[in-house]
Amino acid sequence: MTAKKLYIMRHGKSDWNSNFNRDFDRPLAERGVNAASLIGKHLAVIEQLPELVISSSAKRTLNTIEIAMAEGNWNSQLKSSRQLYLATTEEAIALIKSTSDAINKLMLVAHEPMCSSLIAELAMGAHVKFPTAAVARLNLKIPSWQQLEECYGRLDWLLTPKALAKH
Repeated sequence: MTAKKLYIMRHGKSDWNSNFNRDFDRPLAERGVNAASLIGKHLAVIEQLPELVISSSAKRTLNTIEIAMAEGNWNSQLKSSRQLYLATTEEAIALIKSTSDAINKLMLVAHEPMCSSLIAELAMGAHVKFPTAAVARLNLKIPSWQQLEECYGRLDWLLTPKALAKH
């Protein structure tokens, strides 16, 4: 049985001082751009690239993953989803369960508190601090995304831009 890999990424640091009308339109700060670039390159180097990325359609979230993919030269398919903006854990799980089983490595790019809540739900209550532009990988011993249930996965790792910058 091929285990499914679920990558969960939080958007990069956003720019609260920029000119935007709605939270949905808030852009990335320079720090967020740099972190997205660092994470994108590192995931490519360690060969941890998803086949499919589903991102919240909020500006800062889409920009984060577009930068990561470009800087790491990813060959992943990218879809945006308004559903991931302010999604509940249950909504995120429903989205994951609707993924084709031809995909073995899926990444969601979203917002807090959903990112850390999703890890807690799927990895036996694992509690993680999820800073901006961080990426976690869950190992799910299921052959089909439709079998995704709470407490079914194992948190393999959590990468943060701050930790990567130290190396």
